[in-house]
Amino acid sequence: MNILAEKQKEVYEPGLSQEEFQRRQEEFFKLYYRIRTEDEGKIWNRLSLKQRQEIHGLILSIYKLKNRLGGFRYELLKDEREKTDRPLIFAVTHVGKFDIEVVSEAIRDHYYLLSGDYEHIQGIIDAPFLSLNGVFYFNEKDKQDRQAVSKKMIDHLQAGGNLMYFIEGTWNITPNLPMLPCYWGIVDIAKKGNAIIVPVAAEQYGKTFKVNIGKNFDMQQYGSGVEEKKKAIGDLRDTLATLKWEIWEQEEPIKRSELVGDEWDQYVAARFAEWPYFNEEYIQGLIYKPKDVVTREEAFGPIKRLVPNKQNAFLFDKRLKDDIFR
Repeated sequence: MNILAEKQKEVYEPGLSQEEFQRRQEEFFKLYYRIRTEDEGKIWNRLSLKQRQEIHGLILSIYKLKNRLGGFRYELLKDEREKTDRPLIFAVTHVGKFDIEVVSEAIRDHYYLLSGDYEHIQGIIDAPFLSLNGVFYFNEKDKQDRQAVSKKMIDHLQAGGNLMYFIEGTWNITPNLPMLPCYWGIVDIAKKGNAIIVPVAAEQYGKTFKVNIGKNFDMQQYGSGVEEKKKAIGDLRDTLATLKWEIWEQEEPIKRSELVGDEWDQYVAARFAEWPYFNEEYIQGLIYKPKDVVTREEAFGPIKRLVPNKQNAFLFDKRLKDDIFR
């Protein structure tokens, strides 16, 4: 049973006062850190990097068996990785609950997973296998925890270990963005850990994953200033978006006449059905929102609330209305 996930659901119960929300959140954090501290003291969380690398083949076999029993499979579009003596960060797009195990099959190499989802993973059958393979948990809402896990990752890379890093921070369930906005933390981690980033795009079609692995991406080619970091994360995001486009181009096109109109809603519903502790509001709260970017909802939201009159009638022109109100 996911004790923490159930407790977190109580925190985000609709209609709570601010005082009640804060009280429940404090209770949740106390329970979260108590259980996580106890878990981190268990024997499988004290294995060395070398020990985890030695048992990675066994863990991978278990993932393969689990995937087949669940009916999951993957197709590899291409793998453009180049051999390197430097540690690797697999920068992966996030599409749902099962992408960790399936993408692990495709990349094969050992890695430690970076996860901000301890509250959802704790208590489920996957947790021991993630711990055995190696995982760095952190609380996304705790600045000190984020700083601590950054140091752990850098030390791990400097020791020769690899990472799996979902740079979008959450599932991408947007209908029109190949890639969500990304924090530039991976830039600093890669530079300080002298790691090569391997971009990995994954898409899910029913129980089939399409995986597209791109060329090595070296953050040492960028400077350390703010503008250089923005360019670095922008270039990496563009690379992953391109890898996704290449997956989409391989799919058989659907005729407009065959579309019902609720295909995207069905896709989103299927992802949430895989993991009932997530909902759209929770996902939205995890998405990075750059200060200089305005979303479609923010731009057109006020127009939707307008009461038509002579002064604003032009806004209700059918061509504009079809775009705004669809």
